[in-house]
Amino acid sequence: MRTLSHMVLIIYLGSIYCSNIEIVQIYRNDTSPISLQLNSQRQIILIYKNLTTLNPYRVKTSSENAQKDKPILVVAQQEKEVTAWSVPLIVESSKLEKMYYYNNVSRTLCHDYMDNIISIQGFSLVPLNFSQNFIIALSTSDPNDVDVIVELEEEKDFYVKLDQNYFLTVSPSEPNYVFHKFNTNTSDTIFIEMYSEDEYCLTVSVQNSKCPVLDLNKDIKYEGTYQTINTKGAITIPTRQYKDGFFLVFVAKPDNYDCSQESSYIPRYTKVLSISQNESSTVMFKINNGIGAKHYVLAILATFFICVITGFLLMVTAFIFHRYGTISRNTYNDVSVSDYFEPMSEEQIIKILKEDHLNLSQFARYPKRIKQRSYNYLWHTLSIAIFYSIPVVQLVITYQRIENATGNEDMCYYNFFCANPAFSFSDFNHIYSNIGYVIFGIIFICVVVDRHRLIKMRKDKGIPVHYGLFHAMGVALIIEGLLSSCYHICPSQSNYQFDTSFMYVMAVLCMVKLYQNRHPDINATAYSTFSVLGIAIFMAMIGILNGNLVIWITFVVCYSFLCIFLSLKIYYLNYVIDGLRQLKKNLSNSGITIRECFRPIRKTRFILLVIANIANYAMLGIGLWLYADNVTDFGTFLLGLLMGNSVIHAIFYIIMKLFNKEKICMEATIYGLLSLVAWSSSGVFFLDAATLWTVTPAQSRQWNQECILFQFFDKHDIWHLLSAPALYFTFMFLMSLDDDILDIDKSEIPVF
Repeated sequence: MRTLSHMVLIIYLGSIYCSNIEIVQIYRNDTSPISLQLNSQRQIILIYKNLTTLNPYRVKTSSENAQKDKPILVVAQQEKEVTAWSVPLIVESSKLEKMYYYNNVSRTLCHDYMDNIISIQGFSLVPLNFSQNFIIALSTSDPNDVDVIVELEEEKDFYVKLDQNYFLTVSPSEPNYVFHKFNTNTSDTIFIEMYSEDEYCLTVSVQNSKCPVLDLNKDIKYEGTYQTINTKGAITIPTRQYKDGFFLVFVAKPDNYDCSQESSYIPRYTKVLSISQNESSTVMFKINNGIGAKHYVLAILATFFICVITGFLLMVTAFIFHRYGTISRNTYNDVSVSDYFEPMSEEQIIKILKEDHLNLSQFARYPKRIKQRSYNYLWHTLSIAIFYSIPVVQLVITYQRIENATGNEDMCYYNFFCANPAFSFSDFNHIYSNIGYVIFGIIFICVVVDRHRLIKMRKDKGIPVHYGLFHAMGVALIIEGLLSSCYHICPSQSNYQFDTSFMYVMAVLCMVKLYQNRHPDINATAYSTFSVLGIAIFMAMIGILNGNLVIWITFVVCYSFLCIFLSLKIYYLNYVIDGLRQLKKNLSNSGITIRECFRPIRKTRFILLVIANIANYAMLGIGLWLYADNVTDFGTFLLGLLMGNSVIHAIFYIIMKLFNKEKICMEATIYGLLSLVAWSSSGVFFLDAATLWTVTPAQSRQWNQECILFQFFDKHDIWHLLSAPALYFTFMFLMSLDDDILDIDKSEIPVF
């Protein structure tokens, strides 16, 4: 009451010095609408006294003839707070160059006794009343009469409870908010889900239970946790972050720019829709208890033990196969191997180029050199992993800290319907589900070590061992788990390559392994392989950041030249220059027809290369088509291209083994079938995406899905957990693929 007296006194004193201004005081005992008329010489003060209710009040103001340049200024004073706005209300567009004006404006006044309400236990179960007093002052600089309607409305559904559906109507000039108070039944986390059938862009904020509440488009981002939503959204908050409860605030954007593809880091033109004067958006929301500490412990421990036990059983199975399977039936003695590298003479090269049927002894003359080149892949993989991972970890941790400090949930593309926070991480389950990659990577390395103990390097029999390459695969699998975890700390449009870089590495290592089996001496070195891979990752980064048509055309041209170059190297067995010279010599020879010159000597190899090139160009065409329809992005396309080539190479290798009357041993068959089952099942979960980082955060939330395993993991987590053993089975399949010819002389092993 003392504040009211002071306010009235100030107004009276002001009227002495501003005698030309008429100040009209109107005392109100009810909250019904009142029509008023004011101008630059006439101000009106509405005084509301002793309104007894637990609920806060909402002040509604509207005017049909208020001018934009001379608006009505509204000041609502409570005992502890002052709230001001103008009619028409000016709302800035996200593009800043455009302003929107709204003649209907309403604001909810934060309760003066909010601290007392919070401290009362069970306030929502008993009738409590608090006396509230308001002074609403209206003025304008317009010399003409301006009409305005003022209404005070009690917010009866202000205090919301758990597990109940609520509906709110909001517009850019009429924000709205509610309050939820924690009780003894509140879990460790609170899950808020929101739905809207409108296409309007909204900002939703969770703010601490202290007045004032920031509920305007220009200031809502300065308090609490917030995100933009379009038709669907969810927020999970730890209860420890908000001591007693929280305000849930809804603010409508004047247009959909922040929710449209035009505001994306990967922009695409879309039509920006605006909300007109009388339009509004209806939002349905529900506050639920999130999962508690018991669910976290159950999900974490169950996943860990399942992965460890499965990995242990697979490792024991591999050890049994090594001692009682196909390789145990081979009879050979380890011998000391030494070699001296001597390049082939020109006569030897020409002889090889003219031969149709080649054998492995011609391309496996230097086992020690093969071993050294194999281990180069391991050291390169380790070096790249260390120097690549350090800045990745630093960057994503910084992203997480910025998100925690600012509350901006538009920074990271989580599946907000299944994002369980823990240890300062907003989405711990998607980080933890990558544990399978680490466990199965370690298991694979252990299996390789055991195999190395049993099968040493030999010069005259079997496919040359490539343990360094296998170790590189195991390390790449582990690092993929670590980098995928880093990516899921804050998945976004700018760091997608963190999740895929070592997928590229694994795909390339698989292709190198298959080619190295039959061409160990002329296989690509680790230096050239990782140089080309680095260029590919660089192009992927450019494509992700700016995946326009020019980048795609540049990549298609470069990739076409790469396909031609690799085809020549494969057909001419790495001796491209000598092969082209021989072709030129034949063309200049008058005794040989052009048809005979271009007739392939190694027909099978030529046909396979033609098929592989057709498949690659088909994948390029499909990629361009999907990109044009906004179905895929450059990074995903490049990963699919590399994985597709790995699959094609593996299929060709198996077909050629069978064509040359070689067998697929029992172990390779088992691992191959297991890998097919694992890839098929995991692929189902991968294709049913719960996020889409190529669009805006609000659009990505429309893909969000609920948890389906232990109330903790979603479908993408299951993809992580299933693709880890799928990669393990794939690596084991490649390692055991040629066990059937382990005891065969190299001169009897065909090259294809």
